[in-house]
Order: sequence, then structure tokens, then C-alpha cells
Amino acid sequence: MWVAKFKFKDDEDVYSPLCVKYKIDFFADPNTNFIKDRKINLIVSGIISGSETNKKTFVESLKKDSRVKEIQQHHDFLFIRAVHSASREARAEIKIFYNPQYIRIKPVHVASNGWEYWEVACLDRGELNKLVRAAIKHYHGVLTSIKEEKIKSVAGFELTPALSEKQLEAISFAYKEGYYTYPRSLTIPALAKMKNKAYATFQEHMRKAENKLINYFLKYR
Repeated sequence: MWVAKFKFKDDEDVYSPLCVKYKIDFFADPNTNFIKDRKINLIVSGIISGSETNKKTFVESLKKDSRVKEIQQHHDFLFIRAVHSASREARAEIKIFYNPQYIRIKPVHVASNGWEYWEVACLDRGELNKLVRAAIKHYHGVLTSIKEEKIKSVAGFELTPALSEKQLEAISFAYKEGYYTYPRSLTIPALAKMKNKAYATFQEHMRKAENKLINYFLKYR
């Protein structure tokens, strides 16, 4: 399998300018597209990362964009339908970027610095070259690497849906505060105190979240 790693900037994109403005990282999966009422509908799902305030304003700004017709949200997971003109140029671009021959190794990282980072695989290097050339020609793209290698995993978002809101809150807080670094410098009682939560309750939410995540990663191995 041929794998290309590259980045590009699209100043007219729905998401990139807002990621820069609100310091958000959006890990997106361009799911599919279809034409209806002479408009191209693009379906994108993904996870947003940033401060709670910035995530809220990011979503609010998305809703105000006339191109965004639908948003469904569950915690940090978003499902978005946006529409664009079905011009000849737009159709050609969609044909390249949504080519069904491509396999996304990782979610597209729409970073807070305005760059989109792509890692895409394809059996046909010629088809993969078309994608890279389009990114370079139209969006100031920069190729990091293109080489033949074995694929170990592909993009997916079934990561946290099984976690309750309190479980996600507890494990996210622990992660951001460095609890999972080595050597460990924080304890669960210390985290609970920082969060102003009862130790037993905070520990329960953390352990249940850890168990669900470990089960997800190891159940097929």
C-alpha cells in the first residue's frame, strides 16, 4: 500500500479559519458527499479539542455559517453537513479528494495553526499522486513523504461514545493534568481535590472510563 503524508491550507474552508480563530484542533473524517438541489453536500464527522469556552464558540460560529445546514453534537463529537456550489471546478475537486480508492490512515487534523494534515493510503501510487498534486496546486500543499508500507490501522471515531459525561470529564481532566505521564507525579486523591470532587466518586468515574477504553483497544487483539 502506498501512503502519502502531506499538509495544505484552505483559507475558504468551513473549518480552518474557525480553528485558527478559536484555537481549536478538529480531527475530522470526510465521510461522504452527494449532490442535491444543484448543491454538493459534504458530510464530515470529527472530534474537537480545545478549551471548553473555545469549543462552545467554535460550534456556535459553525452554526452561523450559511454553508452549514446541519450539526449534531455529542460531547466533543460533531456530525456536520455543509453545502457548496456544484460548479464544474467543485465537482472536479470532490472527485479527487473523495476518491473511494483512498483510505484515510488517520483522521484529517485541521490544526489551530490553519494547516490540514492528511495521511492517506492507496493501492495505486498514480491515484495518490493526483491527490498530492491537487493539494500542492490549489492549497499551498507541502508533501512530507510518500512511500510503500504495510497498513496497521485506519481512521475511526469509536473511541469515547461509550463513556458517560462524568467518566469522560474525569479521564480527560486526569490526562490534561499529566496523570498518565511517567514517572507519575499526581495521585487520584490529588486530582479529585483539584477538581473539587469526592475521592471515591472521582476514582469510580476514572476507573470505569479506563476499563471501557482498555476493553475497546484490546478486544480485537
